[in-house]
Amino acid sequence: MIIGIGCDVTDFKIAKELNWEKDEKFLIRVFSPREIESYKNQNRLSYLTGRFAVKEAVLKCLGTGMHDGISLNNIEILQSEFGKPKIELKGEIRNISQGLGINKWHISISHSTTCSIAYVIAEN
Repeated sequence: MIIGIGCDVTDFKIAKELNWEKDEKFLIRVFSPREIESYKNQNRLSYLTGRFAVKEAVLKCLGTGMHDGISLNNIEILQSEFGKPKIELKGEIRNISQGLGINKWHISISHSTTCSIAYVIAEN
């Protein structure tokens, strides 16, 4: 059964204006150490914007939005050996997900020349 559906679009121009690629405090606040390491190996803004869009879409699936106790770096977007994105949750976000009975996530990330978009479906 579907528990939630989330979608988010992240604009490259805004990410550039906010200097996401060079702002270490932002990177640490939003992305996990493994995501940051993977980004540094790829060095593409679309990597950051795509993962940010997934994180926002996950929050929409959970129906929480951002509030105290919610940290985006506790939503980790990794890849299978074949490149398929997958989600690992930690902390309060994991607790919320488990409380809703979510045990399966479906993710799609796409990029254009101007933005990244992510669709996420949470299922039990």
